[in-house]
Amino acid sequence: MDDPSNSLSAQTKINPTQKATIMAIMTAAAVATNYMLIGAINIKFMDLIVFTTGYVLGPLPGAGVGAMVWAVYGTLNPYGFSLPVLAATMLGETIYGYAGGAIRNRMNVGMTLKPDIRLAVIGFMLTFVYDLFTNIVSAITAGVPIMIGLIAGVPFSLVHEVSNAAFFAFGFPPLVRGIRQVLRMNE
Repeated sequence: MDDPSNSLSAQTKINPTQKATIMAIMTAAAVATNYMLIGAINIKFMDLIVFTTGYVLGPLPGAGVGAMVWAVYGTLNPYGFSLPVLAATMLGETIYGYAGGAIRNRMNVGMTLKPDIRLAVIGFMLTFVYDLFTNIVSAITAGVPIMIGLIAGVPFSLVHEVSNAAFFAFGFPPLVRGIRQVLRMNE
């Protein structure tokens, strides 16, 4: 599974038109699934989609998709708008895209449809960092003591972290495989 000849970097180069198209599609998919799951608090496919974009295209395009998703979803959010929280979520989401790109040459994943425990751990840890950062900014913005904000956010954070661990482990391999097939980047 960790054969470097199977990594994306060893595959056909993605041309700029394909890269822009993938970024647009992944941004649209993340925003659409966020609205689709609006009633499921902190259960979203967005983080997986952004991480996968980073894995396929590299750290900077992945981070860019993370920022673009929140630029749309955070501005047109039925739960309301807050500029400091928007800035924090945009910045926080870039971590997923950057991390996806950072691991692509270190960890060959997504070659089979099998779940991967390493991805569950990565998804959980990235989400822990994201939740910690955004909960601190949200508490400060709301004028709530940071510790109270963090404690009050525990149930929401746990749902987010556990669901992302499952999404990363089970959803990432078939998502990468599907993108590869669309781009004719067969193993």
